[in-house]
Amino acid sequence: MKKYVLAEYIRLSMEDLDLYDSDEKAESVSISNQRSFIRTFVDQKEEFKRAEVREFVDDGYSGTNFDRPAIKELLGLCRQGEIDCIIVKDLSRFGRNYLEVGDYLEQIFPFLGVRFISINDGFDSKDFSGQTGGIDIAFKNFIYEMYSRDLSDKVKSGVTTCMKRGEYYAGCIVYGYQKSSDGKRMEIDREAAVTIRRIFQEMAEGKSAKVLATELNAEGVPTRLTYKQAKGEQLNRHYKADIWNRNKIHSIVHNRVYQGDMVYRKAIRTKVGCNRKVRQPEESWIIIPDHHEGIVSQELFKRANDSIRKGKTADYDRSAVRRGIVFCGCCGNRLELRKTKHPYYLCKRRNLLNDVKCNDLYVEKGLIEQSIWSIWQEHCRLFETISFSQFFEKRQGELKRREDTLKQQLVRLPAEKINLYERFRSGAVRQDVFLKEKALLNQQEEVARTELEGVLEEMDAQEKKRKSYRSIVDLMERHKQDETFTEEFMREMVDKVIVYEDRRIEIVWKYGEEFEKIR
Repeated sequence: MKKYVLAEYIRLSMEDLDLYDSDEKAESVSISNQRSFIRTFVDQKEEFKRAEVREFVDDGYSGTNFDRPAIKELLGLCRQGEIDCIIVKDLSRFGRNYLEVGDYLEQIFPFLGVRFISINDGFDSKDFSGQTGGIDIAFKNFIYEMYSRDLSDKVKSGVTTCMKRGEYYAGCIVYGYQKSSDGKRMEIDREAAVTIRRIFQEMAEGKSAKVLATELNAEGVPTRLTYKQAKGEQLNRHYKADIWNRNKIHSIVHNRVYQGDMVYRKAIRTKVGCNRKVRQPEESWIIIPDHHEGIVSQELFKRANDSIRKGKTADYDRSAVRRGIVFCGCCGNRLELRKTKHPYYLCKRRNLLNDVKCNDLYVEKGLIEQSIWSIWQEHCRLFETISFSQFFEKRQGELKRREDTLKQQLVRLPAEKINLYERFRSGAVRQDVFLKEKALLNQQEEVARTELEGVLEEMDAQEKKRKSYRSIVDLMERHKQDETFTEEFMREMVDKVIVYEDRRIEIVWKYGEEFEKIR
């Protein structure tokens, strides 16, 4: 028998910091306190004694959206039918967006058969079977979201005031600087400043950014990320070690912070809970001249920027179709298309490091297009020779007939058990025979029920495969008359192309997942 699976969800984010006016309040929202609070609740419930308990924790994620790793994993398991009940300390731990939270409580979880318990709110969806949680829960969700929005506005207003006053307010301090002891000012990091001055000086003297990046990599000079990680600073958890390249050099040379100015609000989030930032026009920036001590003089800053060529450094294909489609199989970076008489691709990291496979990667644009086109034609021929639609119809017919047979058995077997019991009660069947035949009927019923579940699952899987097949056929219908490789074809059919140093080419089709489903 499948075990009852109980999911404990715990969340703590920076938006909870306003509660930290006292140690008592800080502890009340901590991860450890939430865990202890939920465990105590579970231990007191007899119905959960034999449940399998799984814990999901999002530490440092906002509740204003559901873009959180643990909640994504949890909801994915719910959709797969692997979670029976979710328990949270209060509704704000699950989420602060009242529309999304309400949708989960009133629509999605009931549909999936997932029970939801919010301890502090006294909410248990089991008590509202066939109903909504009532206006009390909806109102609490609304209050949580309004609280987040109000808090966000107040924090933005306070931070903007401090910015204009000259105090430093940014998440990760720029390379070459460090925070003062009070955390409100920028101070020059003497060790990193040596690299910054070198970059400005050599760029001002006319050295190209790519040559300079190659030299820095060869000498083992740490990038901003590598340097700060070596100092033990906590950066974005998704960042990995990197190397110097032309873009990193240019971003340093263009950054006004190195001549002593500070620029805030170049990009802002348009709404609470949204991770995407929107770049703002220059007139909306907060610019504070002479905000801090500059690492380089204004004169050197200007010379370094003037030395960067304003024209194109190379002729690259910038079309929306090809940008970002072709990748290096060695390092994972995008390849650059050099538009010559015979266009070809090179890795963006070519020659930035010695003795790496990226340096040998070279492939003609025509070879990639020829490979894509020939494989596409093979796929078309495959679909013309194999009648998948007839196969699906035949298999679904077989499954439907088996489903009907099993359902008839599940109607017949209980009737036989009743008949057997009546014969036992009348004395027509001995007790030992009755028990033996009853066990046999129970076993047959269990086998039929298990098989029926398998048949229904396969029918659902076959229907999904049929839809996948139909989507691929629709794509092929749209492009079967194409005689040559076109940008429209590339945009609609190809997700990305991966090229390896031995000129091996891997094509990831946009319909690849559907194709795999029907194999």
